[in-house]
Amino acid sequence: MRCVTAQINDKVFHRKVAYSIAGISGSGLFEPQAHGIEPVSMSSACWRGYYVEYAIEDSQLILTQVTLGLSKGDELRAKAGYGPPLFDILPRQESQRCAWVYGPLHVPMSFTGGLLLADGFIRELYVHMGFHPAWKYRQVREVLLEGGQLTDDFDRSAQMEDARTRFSAQPLKPDLAEGRQRMTEWIEQCFSRDYTRKRGG
Repeated sequence: MRCVTAQINDKVFHRKVAYSIAGISGSGLFEPQAHGIEPVSMSSACWRGYYVEYAIEDSQLILTQVTLGLSKGDELRAKAGYGPPLFDILPRQESQRCAWVYGPLHVPMSFTGGLLLADGFIRELYVHMGFHPAWKYRQVREVLLEGGQLTDDFDRSAQMEDARTRFSAQPLKPDLAEGRQRMTEWIEQCFSRDYTRKRGG
């Protein structure tokens, strides 16, 4: 198996805090493929090849920056200064050799659903795999949006503390003795940020 570390999180600047997106229930977030760009892995910490930054401004979800890895052809075009454009902006190369940045941006998003925004990661719960779930953070907010507009904003920190009490009693990762299928299921779970949004506040 290839070496995989914890993955770089997308961020949402909200209430003066740069939160990590620890859960998604809905659709309408940025995907480079929808704009004709096929990202490539930048490192073992970014297998999907991109990460993004958003902000909630005046109750609207805004895309503010995109960082991604370009294919060989796109990278040559980017170094020559003519592509590939994204929202009419050309990429600039970051200090990290494989990373290309688009921004600053101010693009309204039409996301509908819920996001779990997390801050204050608990280092003792670190696992060398995938995206960390919301219960591994001390502060968690759930924001609900409709067409990109903020409709509700809940503090879920107490619920995550309860979940942490339950989950912390179990091993953070399966033992190899549990078999290949169990390990595969765990890896898939680590890379999924989907959560089921339940009705009610």
